[in-house]
Amino acid sequence: MLRKSLAIIKNEFRSDSVLFRHAVRGALALTLAMALARGLGLKHAVWLPISVMVIMRPSVGGTLRHSWRRLTGTVLGAALGILILFFKPALGVSIALMLLLFFLTIMFKVYNYTAFSCSLTAAVILLLGIIFADGWEMGLERIIDTVLGITIGLGASFLVWPNMARKNLRAQMGDLIHAQYNHFKQLTESYLDGMWRESDLVESRIAASMALDICAEFFHEASAEPGLQGRQRQDLFRLLRVFTRMHRMLTAMSSTIRRSPGGPLEAFEKGMRRLLGRALTQYRWLERCARDPEHCSNRPHFDRAVDEFLDLVGEIRARGELEEVPLERRNNISAFIWQIRTLGNEIKRAERRLNDLRGRSSN
Repeated sequence: MLRKSLAIIKNEFRSDSVLFRHAVRGALALTLAMALARGLGLKHAVWLPISVMVIMRPSVGGTLRHSWRRLTGTVLGAALGILILFFKPALGVSIALMLLLFFLTIMFKVYNYTAFSCSLTAAVILLLGIIFADGWEMGLERIIDTVLGITIGLGASFLVWPNMARKNLRAQMGDLIHAQYNHFKQLTESYLDGMWRESDLVESRIAASMALDICAEFFHEASAEPGLQGRQRQDLFRLLRVFTRMHRMLTAMSSTIRRSPGGPLEAFEKGMRRLLGRALTQYRWLERCARDPEHCSNRPHFDRAVDEFLDLVGEIRARGELEEVPLERRNNISAFIWQIRTLGNEIKRAERRLNDLRGRSSN
């Protein structure tokens, strides 16, 4: 573990590294925050550097997005805590409300940062109000510390090696598409040849899901940055919805494969291999388009492959070769064909969204 950590530090210890620049930026902001807290004589000087540390992110968009949620939650929570203390509730009521707020803090931590910050701030102010007579004043100080911390954090993000999230969007999209391609490739090989174990498929699905979450975070950070037009933000989220539907379709395909032991029927196994191979080629082509739009040509003829395969299925059905196949297996085959076709259409839609985004960025 230590050796791995040292290797990461050595690899990132260079001036063009995003992590190195973020570390330098954060160190400067924290130093300024601690000096300002001392200079202003704040009672709880630690709150100011904590606010800086919490809101700063490697990208400008991430810092902006987190700052707004932190500010909103802190102001609402401080107002709620001061309001409760204003009515001077009994000690038992104050403790019950504080425990409820801490419970909400833990519950909201994963789902909503604004609500998390609001409940945590209100709970801390109630706790201080129980211990000290001037607890409500600490609520006002909490707001001041948060505003100063956000100002320092944003200033450092914009002035010290500013890193715009939208500059890394293509690399993140390429990584997402590559992760989805790997999962789809394993699904294909598992369906045709039974090459992969269930644990391998789960692992690749988790990797694709994590790549989608990371890409979604980059999309949200990029949309928060200045310089983007409203239509560009809409294009970003339309593209994100397409990637999400592609991931859901892969999950549905995984379920269909688990219900379809034995792979495709022998009558159209060759056609199925050709169709899945064309779908894999189309995935690779989309990754190339995402990473380097200048070389996005020679689109695979996926629709032609689908039409050829459907013609083959129609011929087999006309000869009556599907009559002896159990109904459940026929339904699974139909579902799998529909999922492949839908996935191919979503890949084409993603390419159109990429072109729309590229066209608006160049205008």
